[in-house]
Amino acid sequence: MNPEWQKIAEDVVKASKILIKRGICEAFGHVSARLPDSDRFLITPSLSLAMIRGPEDLVEMNLKGEKVEGKNRQPYEVWLHTCLYRARPEVGGIARTHSFTTSAFSIAGERVRPVHDFGCALLGDIPVFQDPALIDDEEIGNRLAEFIGKGAGALLRGNGTAIVGKDVPEALLRSIYLEESARLQLMAKLIGPPIYYTTREIQERAIDALKSPHVLRAWQHYCCEAGV
Repeated sequence: MNPEWQKIAEDVVKASKILIKRGICEAFGHVSARLPDSDRFLITPSLSLAMIRGPEDLVEMNLKGEKVEGKNRQPYEVWLHTCLYRARPEVGGIARTHSFTTSAFSIAGERVRPVHDFGCALLGDIPVFQDPALIDDEEIGNRLAEFIGKGAGALLRGNGTAIVGKDVPEALLRSIYLEESARLQLMAKLIGPPIYYTTREIQERAIDALKSPHVLRAWQHYCCEAGV
């Protein structure tokens, strides 16, 4: 594996540990990363993210949905990743999470909206994909990709989230900020109507939230917190 691909593989492993540490995934969930200058991506296998020890545990897939390399089995929802990478050439990382508060919003059929600075990294509302089935074939994978469009992701009704980023760190941070946004939105509702960020405010704050130094600082923090 060339050095660039090796670094990407290590980021997938780190993100897996962070999602477990933050309680955003438990026994289920997965992380993937596109491999540059290829039609391939790396993905965590059909195992708990807590059991991922290193890059050797990852599975290499192509955009036809075929396994290329890896000792482990790919996750059942590998089509979620395959179809999103096909539809979004600019996407370099995907986090499939089971964060608790976002799941409550999906069950209520309510989108999560940016209510704090970090939530602006999502670039707008995260809507609910109403089909509760697993994203385990090409047909539903394509429907999800079309539903997300150019957005940062979707809540999957009763079944977690799918969040994209330009790379693994961005996808990871967005998944954390999405859960923060949901928790803050829910807590604010107990006090009164939330004051949501406007489109202009989201665009202005996202510039800072997605700047490399800010992403790097947050990524380094969560890596340190998770001991990776």
